Amino acid sequence: MSPRPPASDLLAGHRERLRARFDEAGLDAFADHEILELLLFYALPRIDTKPIAKTLLAELGGLPEVFAAPPERLADIPGLGPGAIRFIRLLSAVTGKILQKKAFGTTPVIAQASDLVAYLTGIMANLPIEEFRVIYLDNANRILKDEALSVGTETQTAVYPKVVMKRALTLHATGLLVAHNHPSGALRPSPADLELTRNLEAAARALDLRFLDHVILGRGGFGYFSFREHGLLL
Repeated sequence: MSPRPPASDLLAGHRERLRARFDEAGLDAFADHEILELLLFYALPRIDTKPIAKTLLAELGGLPEVFAAPPERLADIPGLGPGAIRFIRLLSAVTGKILQKKAFGTTPVIAQASDLVAYLTGIMANLPIEEFRVIYLDNANRILKDEALSVGTETQTAVYPKVVMKRALTLHATGLLVAHNHPSGALRPSPADLELTRNLEAAARALDLRFLDHVILGRGGFGYFSFREHGLLL
C-alpha cells in the first residue's frame, strides 16, 4: 500500500485542479463556495480555503453579502486575517468602480434618480447595514464628491443636515443629492426619512443650494424610491 501524499501536496493538487477548471470553463462551472475558495488562494497561499469560504457564505448569506460586509464583520470569520480582509474589500471596491465607469465614464453626471441608482448600485445595493451617502454636484450636475456620511445599524443611520451643508460649502458645490439603502428591502420611506428630507431641503434652500433628490435603494439593486418622483420635494 503506497503512503498517503503529504497534506501540502494534496492541497497543492486541489488548487491546481480548481485553477484548471476555471481556465477551461470560467466561473459557470463553480459553486459559490468554490468561487470564494479560488479567490482566497491569492490572499491565503498556504491555507485550505474551502472551510473559510463555506463559513463566509453560511455566516453572511451569499456572495453579494460577503463582498458588502464591513471589515469588522469579516474579522469574525475564523481564518481570515487582515490581508485576506483587505483583499475581499479591494475586490468589492474595484467592482464598484468598474460598474460606475461603465455607466458614466470618467466624469459622472447625475440628471435624475435612475442615474443616481445606477451610480450607487455597485457599492450600496448589498450592504448589510444602512448607509447614508451624499453626492455633491457642480452647476452641470457633475459629481464633485461622493461620501458616506454615516453608517448605522440594520435599520437606521444618524444624519445631521448642518454637516451636509457645511461640506457642500467647503466643496463649492451648487447642488446635492442624498441616498440611503434599506437592507430589509422595503422601499417606502419611514417617518424619520420624511423628516430628514424636509430638514435637508429647508437647509439647502436657506443656503441657495439645489437639493435634487433623496433616493432609497432596495436590497440587491431591486427597485428604488425617489422623493422627487413621488412629489415629496418642492
